[in-house]
Amino acid sequence: MSFHTGRFRGRQGLVLAGAIPVLTVMALAGTPAQASPDARDLANLQAQVRNGTLLGTHGVRTMCASGCHADVVTTSPGSDAVLSTTTPVGLGATDLARAYSLPPASVGTKGTIALISAGANTHLESDLATYRKQYGLPACTTANGCLKITDFHGGPPVTPGTTDEFKESEEHWAVETSLDVDMASAACPDCRIMVVQTPDIDATGEPDPDGKAVDYATAYQTAVRLGANAVSLSDILGLESSTVDATYSKAVFHPGVPLFASIGDVSSDDSAAKTKANAAGAAGAAGAAGAANKPADDKTFYTWPADLPWAVGVGGTSLKPVDAARTQFTEKAWHNLTGECALTMPPGAGQPASIAANCGGHRASTDVSAIADPASGPAVYDTYAPFTGKPQNWIVSGGTSASSPFTAAWYVRGSGHTVGAVGPSALYHAPASAFHDVTTDGGSPDTCQKLGWGAKVCQAGPGWDGPTGLGSPHGLGKF
Repeated sequence: MSFHTGRFRGRQGLVLAGAIPVLTVMALAGTPAQASPDARDLANLQAQVRNGTLLGTHGVRTMCASGCHADVVTTSPGSDAVLSTTTPVGLGATDLARAYSLPPASVGTKGTIALISAGANTHLESDLATYRKQYGLPACTTANGCLKITDFHGGPPVTPGTTDEFKESEEHWAVETSLDVDMASAACPDCRIMVVQTPDIDATGEPDPDGKAVDYATAYQTAVRLGANAVSLSDILGLESSTVDATYSKAVFHPGVPLFASIGDVSSDDSAAKTKANAAGAAGAAGAAGAANKPADDKTFYTWPADLPWAVGVGGTSLKPVDAARTQFTEKAWHNLTGECALTMPPGAGQPASIAANCGGHRASTDVSAIADPASGPAVYDTYAPFTGKPQNWIVSGGTSASSPFTAAWYVRGSGHTVGAVGPSALYHAPASAFHDVTTDGGSPDTCQKLGWGAKVCQAGPGWDGPTGLGSPHGLGKF
């Protein structure tokens, strides 16, 4: 079960602190498979990011064959050619620090954030060095002990594939991995970064969701064993189950080491898929008003791992600069993004009954959120191109694949008192001041009505809501 991004326009919301970007004179990369705009278009591209209108003249694609939600801006609507530049156009680490009221890099807990990804990426360390240098962040290398790259058993990094299928899939997954390490760097510049690589079974053409879940669970356990304080997984799997008793689900339960997981870029436009995924559970859920349209195969699915009560479900927002210097931002829910009710699951750890009531007393899957809309998305640096031989360089990315590693690293940086905390419980016990309350936009209330969910699951509003959870980061929460 894979969901796709919906539309990207929306209303203006909360004004936040912003940042002045680091800019240089720009020449835009030009290859047959990528963008080759004139350098004079730099100001225009940055204006479109500021206005949130980049997708009016450009397209967006999801890079991975299935599961992950690394969205990338393309050269034009409907095109798969990635918009590539030699100077960042999207929002950088400096912008995100100001927007989310983060203190100087040296302030906060210096923990370890683990990022689970798939396939090989032999450029990862050098690409991360370029990103961090661009924004004045301290070096993070394997030599100085800040960066560790391992396979999912704790051994050497995954060996690059040799067939075209593997090369192409790994090139796409490299965007996801670069997005992960760049967003973790932006949220916690002094944290140690651990990249745990699983085999790239997407390259086989028929990825097995249960097999991927087993690999990801093994990767999570390896991360815990190697000292991670939080783990991020940006892949989502649609798994058939009515309980939390699957071995791979139990394997990602470890008090004190929460698993942050993307909820997926699930929009109101995907309501048919959403109905199919949840209807069987909705029909029998205690307190759920109005059975949804039950799918013909009478199966119940859930979004793994975000729907698990001991995972932290991460939603997405649209973070837009107000001025050219990026000193002020507005933030709203990502337009058309909805939350989800996991009606075969108990409430999330620490989730108040008032929130679970929106899902008939069951798991309301979103706990926290951050930047996800690629219309004004984060800048990412990636050059691993074993299939095309054409490096992306600087790209504008997004999706809940951006918000999950960012919030996970933010949590690690602010969490000096979370030993033994289960999943999202520390977030629900944090003061309201730890979050920006994102109150506008999101999905259509009609979607929730059709599914028998509370309206707050679909549309942003004061307090908790489905698209953004408790809200987005505000400073270091001291969870």
